[in-house]
Amino acid sequence: MLIEDVITTGGAVRDATNALREGGAVVETVVCAIDRSAGDANPLEDVALEVRAVLTKAELDAARAAAQA
Repeated sequence: MLIEDVITTGGAVRDATNALREGGAVVETVVCAIDRSAGDANPLEDVALEVRAVLTKAELDAARAAAQA
């Protein structure tokens, strides 16, 4: 498991996953504080990583809109 603060495109996590796997590690999941990727798409599907986010961009946008209402 990897831990990341914010995921948008997943570039840094993808690079770390590939390097760790080359060294023999098993990496299947990344936990992040905020997933800013677009929609419901998993930006790390291409490297077979499950993304578990504390908050998503959609949730943050909804909270902002509710606070401004």
